This record gives sequence, C-alpha cells and structure tokens, in this order.
Amino acid sequence: MHTQNVNVAASESPKTWGNGPKICVSANDLRTRWHVTGENGEKFTPPEGKHYPARNGSYGVDVLLLDETDVIALMAAGHNALPCLASSCGGMTALYDMGEKAAGRYLIASRGQIFYRTDSWLEVRQKYVRRASEVRSEEVQKFLDNFDAAMAAGLDLYKASDVARGIISLENALNPATENQATTDNADTTLNEIPF
Repeated sequence: MHTQNVNVAASESPKTWGNGPKICVSANDLRTRWHVTGENGEKFTPPEGKHYPARNGSYGVDVLLLDETDVIALMAAGHNALPCLASSCGGMTALYDMGEKAAGRYLIASRGQIFYRTDSWLEVRQKYVRRASEVRSEEVQKFLDNFDAAMAAGLDLYKASDVARGIISLENALNPATENQATTDNADTTLNEIPF
C-alpha cells in the first residue's frame, strides 16, 4: 500500500511527494496551465497551489501543483477535470481521485495545497473528514473574532457581519467615504442633468 502524508506542519510543501516535473493546473480544467510572470516577463511554474473561493457559497476552484505524468494520465483516461469525490464549501478542502494508475490514487487538497495522498479509501475518508472539519472550525473562529472586533468598534449587526465576511474592511465601515453621497446641507439638492 502506497501512502504519503504530505502535510505534517502548517505550511504544506508539494516538494515532499512525487519525483517528476511539476505543473500547476486548475482542478476544474486540466488543460489550463497556470504560470507566474517573473520580473523580466518570463513565465514559470508557481512554487505552490492556491484555492480560489466562490462568492456564491459553493466550493470554488483549486489550482494544484501536480506531477505532469499524473495530469497526462488523467487526460489520457478522458478526464478534462480532476474527478472530485467530495468538497466542503466553508472548509476549503476537497477529495480528488487521481485514477487507478497513479501512485497515491486519492488526494486531499486543503486551501489549494496537497494535504494528503494515499491509495487507501478507508484512510483517506477519515483524513478528509478530519481535515475539512479542522479548516471549517478555523474559518468559523476567524469569522467570530472579526465579528466581535466589529461589534466592539460600535457597528450594527449587518455592518459587523459584512466586516467579518471580508466584504468591507473595519476602517471603511467605521469611516465610510462620503465623496459620492448626496448631502442635504446644500441649497440645491437636484440631480445634474444627464447629457444624453
């Protein structure tokens, strides 16, 4: 049985698994390669993946640093996307199937980083549930801390919720911009004529 625990510390490192050349691909579209542009305009593979959350509450997109041979094998098997077996919306954790021929068939991605990879379904199932609940717990705690700080600053429930979700910053909520807002202290409060 082949098992690789990739993440034993807070910073996940994709360099600890696989020996082949790495490519960065979207889990939703294996044909798209992700690159980072350097100072001189040259493109190179980023050192780590990333998770892009969706605004509508769904899971979002993982961009993962994978072995090129694994991606080629998946595409040869007819997959245009990495088969997702499970995902947790607020937990930013997903379980992917890399195919029967891959070394480490099941892959857990957490916050855009490869967290764990194994051939054992029983093992990956337990690790996935544990990791998804840990990340979800951290996200909820972060929300509650931001919400408490916004309420302590004197914001109402709605503004404090917007601050806690990251829609607006605490500074912008406390000091809203007034340059585009109509004021009532002017003598003429009519709107300017529209020129068309």
